[in-house]
Amino acid sequence: MVLSMKTSARNNVDNDRYVALLSGTITVIDTAKAAVPSALVQSILSTVSNILAIAKNTLQNEGDFRGLIEQCRVICDVVVRATEGQTDGDLNSELSDIIINLKSFVQSIHEAVVSANERSVTQRALFALSDKDRIASWVRELDRRVLLINMHLSMITQRRIDQLSRQINRPSVSIADEGWRVVLPGVPSPFFGRDHLIARITEQLLNRRHVTLCGPGGIGKTSLAKAIIHDSVIAEKFQGRRYFVSFDELDASRISPGTVRERICRAAGLDGRLSERWEEVTEFLTGAGTLLVIDHADALTAARNADSVSRITNDLASSSVVLLLTTRSKHTAPYCITQVVSVSTLERKHARKTFEHVCPQHIPTEIIDELLDGVNDHPLSINILARRAAQHEWSGAELLSAWRTHQAALLENGEGKYHSLRATVELSLNAPSVIGLGDDARKLLEIIAFFPQGLDTMRVKALCPSATADADALCMHSITHREGNRFTMLAPVRLYLGHKVPNPDAGFLNTIRNMYYRELSGPIERRQALVEAEDVNVERLIAFDFSRAINLDDSCCTCVSFLDNLAICKPRETILTTMLKELPVRSSGILAKVTSRPARSKAVSLRNKTLLAKSAGTLASSIRRSTLVSTFLRTLFVR
Repeated sequence: MVLSMKTSARNNVDNDRYVALLSGTITVIDTAKAAVPSALVQSILSTVSNILAIAKNTLQNEGDFRGLIEQCRVICDVVVRATEGQTDGDLNSELSDIIINLKSFVQSIHEAVVSANERSVTQRALFALSDKDRIASWVRELDRRVLLINMHLSMITQRRIDQLSRQINRPSVSIADEGWRVVLPGVPSPFFGRDHLIARITEQLLNRRHVTLCGPGGIGKTSLAKAIIHDSVIAEKFQGRRYFVSFDELDASRISPGTVRERICRAAGLDGRLSERWEEVTEFLTGAGTLLVIDHADALTAARNADSVSRITNDLASSSVVLLLTTRSKHTAPYCITQVVSVSTLERKHARKTFEHVCPQHIPTEIIDELLDGVNDHPLSINILARRAAQHEWSGAELLSAWRTHQAALLENGEGKYHSLRATVELSLNAPSVIGLGDDARKLLEIIAFFPQGLDTMRVKALCPSATADADALCMHSITHREGNRFTMLAPVRLYLGHKVPNPDAGFLNTIRNMYYRELSGPIERRQALVEAEDVNVERLIAFDFSRAINLDDSCCTCVSFLDNLAICKPRETILTTMLKELPVRSSGILAKVTSRPARSKAVSLRNKTLLAKSAGTLASSIRRSTLVSTFLRTLFVR
């Protein structure tokens, strides 16, 4: 009896201790719940508090909950420490997932405890042993989850230590890293005929105006920018704060704000890692007058996150940094206002000088001029032709023969846009904004390339509803340009496209054909006006139709009208007089029956062949008279 009373007293003391432990733990958890900002943690602590409250008030086997009580206190300490001062939105994704899973597990424990509490007294005694095992498994699982949180906290702590170590040892933004220095590109050579542009652009930069150099590929924008950054006036003004950043070789899909910042850092002689501290880099760049050249700025606005990328240059432009951009597209100017300077082809005397500088052997001036006419004095094409001539040590006659027979091939002298016309043209054609114009714009480009004099706005408008807008967009990308009311392109671009696509879209071509043929059969004033303005285009079209035997009877009638009016307005040699001699004559119906040969559809009637020969003779006579008059006048003035 005495032993039983002692055992009962000891159990009461133990139960009182458990109750006190439960009450203290619940109080700690409720206090922590009120202090944490995370709703997830509040929910976990609230559920844990409810579990312990049920164990305290109703369950018969409170002792079995001792391990769970201790684990709950640990959970409280760990989750509060892990989320200190953070709302749910502030938690990183990994920690958030761990806590969400913990919440689900704690909720399942709560449901099990509630279910156990609803048993009758007999059931509680019956299931006491199994409850003890379940509680033990809960404790083990909670211990595993607490370990996960502690491991995550250790990783975070290590990251902070590493970050602090990097900050202690990080390079100073105020001075260039010893492993890097400011490297400017070399002075371009050969470089002739741009003095007026250099003076104009330099004046604008000195007046703190941002400048965009715009023009087609191979026109010399990058060379001009290099010459400007080395100009003595610019060097004196900006001294060591002249930086040149190029995005030439980067695909637009690889360009990100981080890429742009890193390249600017390296161009400024800073460690590329400083791009992570962009505010400090910006402060360094804007601390004094700075000239920043951004070559191939097209790539920035073609990037996926173009707005974020362009905002970098905009932030710099709004300070003491002066920008000089090079771009093929007038659409690629940043948000800041820039002076757009169109870079044109070279004057003929400077084009000759460039050719002669690259090609050491003597080439007669008249041959050089024929080559320059063929490439519209386009700087890249001049350099490629001169290098090819120098490499092969061609004489003037050999170079001219190679040019007349293999024009497109002659403008290929290696890989990359500085050695290949194809590469520089394709770079423009494959720009995302150009591809985005659609199929009609591509067909329009091919038809403009087909006609050597381009197409006037009236003819372009007749092609399709979007043609005028597409033509204007191609001008904005420097692939085509306007001359008066006509859309045209540089000869090298026309040469490449004509070689790549010899046959333009049949529908577009037929529309233009009908317009030309109709006008050449109209009133004499209209015929002569057409020949005066677009004789080369008409010649190109008729020659194309003759070579492919397209509507030969109509082509013959049009050719007769063209030759007659050419003799009156602009007497000159034409390839058509040679081609018409080779046109086959089809047999008449009676002759075909007699000879048992069918009439050939790809042949002209004898009457049309006779009319063509007569018109060719009239043109030849007109050319001879014109030549005699010119010779007489030259002789007269020489005397």
